Amino acid sequence: MLLTSFFIIPNQSANSFNKITIPQGVASGDVTNSSAIVWSRSNTASIMNVQYNNNSNINNDFPSNNIVKTEVNSSTDFTGHVKLTNLNPNTTYYYKVWFNDINNSSIKSDNKTGKFKTSPNKNTPLKEISFIIGGDLGGSKLCRQIGLGYPIFSIMKSTNSDFFIFSGDQIYADSDCPSNPIGSNINKDYPYWHNMEGNFPSIAQKNKPHNYTIDWNNETTLHQIYLDHWLYNRDDPNQQNLLNSTSMYSQGDDHEVIDNYGKLWKSYSITDDKNLTDKTGYPNLVKTGMDLFFKFSPIERNQTEHDKIYRMFNWGKDIDLFLLDDHSYRSLNNLPDLPQNNKTLYGKEQLNWLKSHLLTSNATWKVISNPVPITLPDCFGPNQTRNNWATNSTTNNLTFTTERNSFLKFLDDNNIKNIVFITTDVHFAGTVKVVQDFNGDGDLFTFYEMADGPLSTYTRNSTNAVDLTLNGKYLYNESGIFNFGKIKINQEKDGKSTLEYKVIDSNGRVRPNSVLKLMSE
Repeated sequence: MLLTSFFIIPNQSANSFNKITIPQGVASGDVTNSSAIVWSRSNTASIMNVQYNNNSNINNDFPSNNIVKTEVNSSTDFTGHVKLTNLNPNTTYYYKVWFNDINNSSIKSDNKTGKFKTSPNKNTPLKEISFIIGGDLGGSKLCRQIGLGYPIFSIMKSTNSDFFIFSGDQIYADSDCPSNPIGSNINKDYPYWHNMEGNFPSIAQKNKPHNYTIDWNNETTLHQIYLDHWLYNRDDPNQQNLLNSTSMYSQGDDHEVIDNYGKLWKSYSITDDKNLTDKTGYPNLVKTGMDLFFKFSPIERNQTEHDKIYRMFNWGKDIDLFLLDDHSYRSLNNLPDLPQNNKTLYGKEQLNWLKSHLLTSNATWKVISNPVPITLPDCFGPNQTRNNWATNSTTNNLTFTTERNSFLKFLDDNNIKNIVFITTDVHFAGTVKVVQDFNGDGDLFTFYEMADGPLSTYTRNSTNAVDLTLNGKYLYNESGIFNFGKIKINQEKDGKSTLEYKVIDSNGRVRPNSVLKLMSE
């Protein structure tokens, strides 16, 4: 069994606290056919213990040698990550977590239990695989409701899916959660909404009209703001109950740091608000936001590139899952898309990695989880600057379409079949079909993009046009609902498989016209 590295840092003992607790529950993630990451958080410096087995009798049937430990302390914000190894494929595992005092193992917390399912071996067919997709939680002051929390997570849990892709905007660090949300659309569209108040500001807080009050050079202040946002969302019992029963693949979008950011930028230079553009300390913002994302995700850190988010997981014969990173390598959004600028959204290394794995993939379905869409334009500011690969066909060149067109030509050149993009971010649900000859060889290439969400933030108008340069069209679109997506893949008798996608709202209803069923080529 793997014992994770200890952080031996002098810190306060649990003896100084009345009780060791596990306030944010437990979660599992980055599941493979032989391993998984178990995550939890204590309220104090302590030792995290994880005991596990593939027997559902969690109270009495945990072999004593199946225990993995790590220390948590202030340097980890009391979060712990434990990797379980040598697991059996396609098997449900049960685990329990507790924390004990660093100096006295008899002083310990209560147990928290969870479960996850490992993936099948590569090329192994399964009769059925299902997973859910969601993003955009607690934005625009639409946070945990008094007496309800985030109820959509209980609906997500009831789907009994094999795993959950949390595709980004797991927090909105650049928003806040007042008891009574106020805004131009919030009062009109959500007059009933009353938050459990969050005792934290936005990292972009300002006193009207233009005085930004958060000092981005004060790393201690930034750290506390990001931490408080994560604690607020993870305190939700509905989210905890989903995460302790369904493993997750964690992705970040932008609001884990700040709206439409780029990690490599020297300053926050995309906004039209000069007072924010000229603020110093932007690198601290990115560093702190990314640090808290990793601390609160059940994710295995890359050993050579510590902040690398993009990665791949296989689920047997039917699925290769690609999780992309849209913000760590991007060029400035307002950089003109000219040959001499080599403008990129994903970065050369990430795109080459994706192409290489797509070329060698033997999985029936190649599912690409992309925090921002590629067919649905997201433009902002008076100059209509783009935030993703799509364009609204205006005359300016503040796009990423050169890189996009090159990638789609690559897919067409190599006839890579059964490509499905899944995404959130746009705050409405929409399914798009694209049919186009990207390489000019006379044969049409087809792919699909499924957008869902939000889980809990304002909803946008779903009449936004599909990128017309892609010859795409809506098969379904709908706004004004909180929702998530579900995909189910079934083996058919002829050796092919079907992929069924549907949108489910916060009342548990499958949305009319949202069901799409595809047969593998």
